[in-house]
Amino acid sequence: MEKKQFQVEYEKIEVPKEDVLNAIQTGVRRATSDTSKRNKKRLRAYSLSAAASIFISSSFIFPSISHVMAEVPLLGKVYMNFNDLIGRNLESQQLITKLNETASNKGIDVSITSAYYDGAAIGVTFNVAGNIKTEQDGRLMGYYEIFDGKEGIDDSKEIVYMEPSETGYSGHIQLNYPKSELPPDTTFPLEFKSIGDNEGVWKFDIPIKQLPYETIKSKRERRNIGADVKVHFDSIIKGKASTAINYTATFPNEGKYDQVILEVYNDQGKEIPLLSDGIDLETNKSENHITVKGRTIIPQSLKEKTSYLEIHPKVALHEKNQFVTLVQQTPIEVQSDRQNLSVIVEKMKLKKGNFTVDFQVNHGDMRNWNFSFFKDFARNDITLVKESEKAIYKEPMKHSIKVLDEKELRFRSTFDIGTVSNFSKDNYVIRVNLDSLSANIPLELESVKIDLN
Repeated sequence: MEKKQFQVEYEKIEVPKEDVLNAIQTGVRRATSDTSKRNKKRLRAYSLSAAASIFISSSFIFPSISHVMAEVPLLGKVYMNFNDLIGRNLESQQLITKLNETASNKGIDVSITSAYYDGAAIGVTFNVAGNIKTEQDGRLMGYYEIFDGKEGIDDSKEIVYMEPSETGYSGHIQLNYPKSELPPDTTFPLEFKSIGDNEGVWKFDIPIKQLPYETIKSKRERRNIGADVKVHFDSIIKGKASTAINYTATFPNEGKYDQVILEVYNDQGKEIPLLSDGIDLETNKSENHITVKGRTIIPQSLKEKTSYLEIHPKVALHEKNQFVTLVQQTPIEVQSDRQNLSVIVEKMKLKKGNFTVDFQVNHGDMRNWNFSFFKDFARNDITLVKESEKAIYKEPMKHSIKVLDEKELRFRSTFDIGTVSNFSKDNYVIRVNLDSLSANIPLELESVKIDLN
């Protein structure tokens, strides 16, 4: 999921950066799941647990590699322990660069032990030794920056967990090369800001050498005139253990937060698991449009595995909140200007201590989703808010949901206004968040096939 929807709300908030960092670190310390950082981006359409299960189960896709990794030394086991499919594959081919660079601060040594640069994917392993306080589960947490924490780079500031090892703690970082051009030789600026409870500076400029890869040019393009979006597929990068799809997306200026989502299938019609999707590499703005160079990475080489890629492009179109005043005549249809999404407010009624709203979602069209998804939307995204605070996120007013007609997606929300002082129809509005629907029901474009031979 994605970051663009979160960014819309984030830009409205002014908070001290240090407080944000402390809050993030505290939240991570309290987390009980072991979800990898690359899965966080898919929050838009999938739960963290579902995304994690995809990558955990991916180890069964390559049984031959799993067998090989059981026989390799400690370095290979690090890539296996952190479920880096690309690193596991490259290690089995003996294509990992072994390193031994150490930075010391406050009695803590951080040593970079290996790195790879395959196509557009980068991986690094490291060890930490010293007198360090761990988490309750025995793991060690670190906070780091890549590429000097530059804004516009995905995951430029991240928290990483390390596992106990024979020499201290072992850690792993995987990322996507953040530029559209792939240099043969470059460096990977990495700086740890904290290890456990210890703040300090452990800085590296890691040399990485691009492994041999092949580029397949493409001229395929798909567009939707009504939504004014276009996706041009530029090239496929075939690495030793990874595959990248490069594309250029064009959106109208109001689509600043639109997000491309790809589903990829092989020549047998089977979906290919993705490592990273919707990576923004470069953004340019003209008078009427925004152009984004993007990339999607597949954590395997597809050589001799499929003759072509069938790509199903989708675009999650950003939707602004819309508002209905409580004095408007019903029915009132709230709909998207760029796609077929809507909420019809059928009836509003003020009773003593309660305000009820009857509404229908998408004219009853479920779009292959189950009913519980729309019930969650009805509960969380049709809210009663103060007109003066309609652009501010606050805890929703307490309310209950009643299903009026499951097949027609008709609901009733009853808001408890008994504890609200000076409530009137003039100072409250209904906020409708169609963006939640759009994020999960993206605009589908016609599929394309790209020959890999």
